[in-house]
Amino acid sequence: MKNSPITQSIILALTMAGAFNASAQDKTVASEDTIIIIGEAGKDGKNGKDGESGNYISISNHGVKISNKKNVYGDKSPRIQTHWGLVDLGLNFIQDQSVYGPGNALTNNYGVQEDWFDLRNGRSWNVNIYPVMVNYKVIRNKNFKLNLYSGIGLQIYNFRYKTSLTHHSDPKDKLSNDADMKFTKNKLSQNFLTVPLMVNFNHKIDKKNWLTYGFGASAGYNLNTWTKQQSAEFGTQKNHDLYNFNEFNVNVIGEIGINSLRFFASYQLTNMYKGTDLKQQPISFGIRLGQI
Repeated sequence: MKNSPITQSIILALTMAGAFNASAQDKTVASEDTIIIIGEAGKDGKNGKDGESGNYISISNHGVKISNKKNVYGDKSPRIQTHWGLVDLGLNFIQDQSVYGPGNALTNNYGVQEDWFDLRNGRSWNVNIYPVMVNYKVIRNKNFKLNLYSGIGLQIYNFRYKTSLTHHSDPKDKLSNDADMKFTKNKLSQNFLTVPLMVNFNHKIDKKNWLTYGFGASAGYNLNTWTKQQSAEFGTQKNHDLYNFNEFNVNVIGEIGINSLRFFASYQLTNMYKGTDLKQQPISFGIRLGQI
């Protein structure tokens, strides 16, 4: 029986709807803003099934665009994102720019020498913990991204001394080094509440890998400073005191890596000590766990 024009229209509409539904199930949406993608590319990504150009028609709130690639709009994820649990694990070193010898108040008063501050570098750990970081995607192209991120965290310096260096609470600028005292552990720890501000660049180097690097600065406030000394004569002694250290610090920071493998380095611009002739600045570097 011959179908009427209305019946033929209904059959055609149902056929197109079924074809569209099957096609939609097999296609991956290019971005969260894309509503419809129509078309199919061949195995080489350039030609269709019949050897013709395989174009995609993308209909979205950005308008209509024809391309031979599914991802025609690039990264359309939210510009502002929150990241949780960024951690740095590294080692500490000290750049000592102090002048020792006659004329130096510390040397004259307490006999302070440069070798008093020798570190066990392999056990002088730097740990930075950033519970939350907020990232703003300034540029989010397909092969290049520029991020600006900040947050709040805890910067922890641990310095293990080879010598018997002791910081005294009174007077606060007093240091001593009793050569006859043998410490099995002689540790100084400083904990700063810190706020970093970083600029991060991402370059796509092949289909799966990204080169990332960045730089920035951080400002911190000293929450806690303490020393821990262990010896056969006195056992374990732990003392919390700011001693003669600065309450604030400012650091420059750099990072570089491939994908999630990152390395960081930081250099403290401000002096560790205040009101003395000691001029020392920590340098830290290590591995960054987590990524922006």
